[in-house]
Amino acid sequence: MNIKPYLPPLLCALLLQACGLASLAGPPTAPTDSAALASAATTLAATVQETAPVTAAPTTAALPTRAPSATNEPPTLAPEPTTTVWPPTFAIWSFQDFRALDSFVVTVNEKNTVNGTLTELTTTIGYIKEPFSAYFNNKYQGGVERTVVIDDWTYTETGTGDWYISAGSSESLFSKAQIPTANTDRLVAAQFAEQTDYEGIPAYHFVLAPVDSVNGNTTIRLEGDFYLAIDGNYVLASHWKETSAQGDFTQEYEVTETLSSIGQVPEIALPDDMQAMAAAIDLPGELGLPVPGDSTIRGLTRYKNGIGVDLYYFTNPKMTLDAFLEHYRNLPATNGWQVTHVGHVTLHQDDCEFIRECVMMRKADTQVVLHYDGTTLRVEFDWPGHYAPLK
Repeated sequence: MNIKPYLPPLLCALLLQACGLASLAGPPTAPTDSAALASAATTLAATVQETAPVTAAPTTAALPTRAPSATNEPPTLAPEPTTTVWPPTFAIWSFQDFRALDSFVVTVNEKNTVNGTLTELTTTIGYIKEPFSAYFNNKYQGGVERTVVIDDWTYTETGTGDWYISAGSSESLFSKAQIPTANTDRLVAAQFAEQTDYEGIPAYHFVLAPVDSVNGNTTIRLEGDFYLAIDGNYVLASHWKETSAQGDFTQEYEVTETLSSIGQVPEIALPDDMQAMAAAIDLPGELGLPVPGDSTIRGLTRYKNGIGVDLYYFTNPKMTLDAFLEHYRNLPATNGWQVTHVGHVTLHQDDCEFIRECVMMRKADTQVVLHYDGTTLRVEFDWPGHYAPLK
């Protein structure tokens, strides 16, 4: 029997049965009333319920919960860890002034050796911050220059014995120490070597290894090191040496600066052999010398090998030269002082003899010449009696 005509309907029926819809394989019969329609719907729903796969309803994941904050403030982030730079570096412009310390002694030693001949200079500076006082000793091969700053006066005695006294103090007192760089200017290429203690103070040690250079026919070597306080960023010590050679000429220049006695400097006072300087600056006041206006003493110069005349300097009396001279022409005897002359003064090579008129006064055996140029009043104590009225 030829079954080819029946294969398509047969295959379709088998497929429908496999899908669970075999009852729908044949042509549907239209219902004739409402009861039949309801019965058909019920049958279809039951069939679909039996054959449709059951899918679970999607589950929504629960959001994480956090205990309520009492203040409802946003959480505070933990601070970022501090980054430590290692190895340490330095910037010479950021070095601090070690005069912020309570007290110290700084010593600067300079050695200059030329073809084997040494010249040496040592400067020692003592310092107390409050109340301010200081001393400066400059030792060289010919002697020692000493300066003491105390009670708002600066007393200097040179190596040759000359005196210079002035009111107040001067920054030049610390010039050798080169604050705040402290003679490290040549060491800007130094590298970190170690962390250590210097004079009991934690410090970074930087070293400049020998650096050779050539300039024409001159060879130069530079080397050195310095210690930098970790707390305070000030220089505790520095050292550098430059060696040069040109043919038969050789030179070695070496500078060393050190801080010591940090916070341990005792009271600073005039040495016994400088006490006469304090007595000398007080002399015009003790003798009751009459000066015009509110002029006050501000300095003294005495030359050990001079002509024996002490030069006292006073502040500007703020008057014209004519008013100054007229003041003394009319001044009666005061505190034992008598005006002996107003005019030119013989042997006075500094102005009074030829340029302008001056004033001469005497008290017992003490003679003075008052010289005023409209700005500075200088009183010269003529102990030997050199000067006389010009006739």
